[in-house]
Amino acid sequence: MTNQFKKKEVWLNTYPIFLWLVSEPLVGLIDSKIASYIDIDVLSAVGIGETVYFVFIWIFVFLAYGTTPYVSNLQATKQIHKLNYFITFGRKSSVLIGLISASLLIFASTELIKFFEPTKAVSFKANSYLILRSLGLPFYLLNMHSTAVLRGMKYPKITLYSSAIVGVANVILSYFLGIVLNFGVEGIAIASSIAFLISSIYSTKVLISTQTQTSNFVKSHEKKEISKKFFSIGFFIFIRSMFLTLFMAYLRNQASLMSMSEIALQHVLLQLWSFGYVFVDALAIAAQTLVAEQKAKFNNYKNSELKKYLNSLTFKIAIFLFITSFIFLENIVLLITEASLVLIIDNELKTLFALSLLIGSFAFLWDGVLLGLDKSKQFSILTVVSSLIGFLSCVYLLSQDNSLSSLWIGLNLSLLYRGLVGFYYQIED
Repeated sequence: MTNQFKKKEVWLNTYPIFLWLVSEPLVGLIDSKIASYIDIDVLSAVGIGETVYFVFIWIFVFLAYGTTPYVSNLQATKQIHKLNYFITFGRKSSVLIGLISASLLIFASTELIKFFEPTKAVSFKANSYLILRSLGLPFYLLNMHSTAVLRGMKYPKITLYSSAIVGVANVILSYFLGIVLNFGVEGIAIASSIAFLISSIYSTKVLISTQTQTSNFVKSHEKKEISKKFFSIGFFIFIRSMFLTLFMAYLRNQASLMSMSEIALQHVLLQLWSFGYVFVDALAIAAQTLVAEQKAKFNNYKNSELKKYLNSLTFKIAIFLFITSFIFLENIVLLITEASLVLIIDNELKTLFALSLLIGSFAFLWDGVLLGLDKSKQFSILTVVSSLIGFLSCVYLLSQDNSLSSLWIGLNLSLLYRGLVGFYYQIED
């Protein structure tokens, strides 16, 4: 492989994922804007409801993260019969997990929302939002599995097309149901569920048509090997995702204990944060496929040109994100929500937000590399420890200064650990 070919491979696998990741927080920001047109209570309710919802979503992110590098490995080593069995097994598991999760979320919605201690009006609206959006959870997880498999098979564009379907359908339906038909927060939630129903049908249909059919039967011991691999990777990523999402929920929850304005600002800042690092996240997701393929074919990543290029590109992006976010943060927040929230932002908060993007860029890249290297255990331990560091830091800092800045310092300390230790894990033999 030439260096130029590697660069081309990186870009071809990254740009569709980048556009997909851009669209997700963008749709979330548009939802926030639609919610703010109604009133501040609806915006707060959407923020709380989304937090609880995504705790469940990202606990089961192993359906995507564990899938892509394993599929890439099976594809590179031409074990097509195993690949087909894995796809079917993962599809059934995704739907089953989605149904169970949706049922639990609907049943426990009221109690989960109480953790945020919202006002009675916000609590009622958040509960309605969460229940209706949970109906789309099985379709969300099914779509997640199908697109992850297709990325591993080097069809990243399907992820983009699927995301476009979700984004367009969600925005149109949110506005129509929430504003035009005056369904309010319920309309915004229903729009999301319908959008993922449509998208999951599309991605699954494409996956079925893309699969290479084989007459080779999967032997009993191979089935056990595949299911063991699925649940082994899934277990480590499940634990990782649980700690990470609980930590992110904690960051939102503590803001809600300050004031409704601060939870609204924190919700917007975290949406912007997600939007800010999307290109590095796209690189990390593309790296899962490319690194797994590199390891399967050449058994060498540590000294590869692929590694050098990924690191160099991430460094440039990190510097760009730091500078632009520090300069333009207030202007961007003003575009999204009301002017009163901008008054809460000071230079300290701007600096901390920008630093989180600078440090986090490397932490996110190492995530994808570690999964591509089949180091899901290290990937999990790294995030569990970093989440605990962030949580303990926030607890201490909030006791000294009960402000959003304390929460963002804790987040930065967590990301710093992930960046440093993640770098060590990817270069160890």
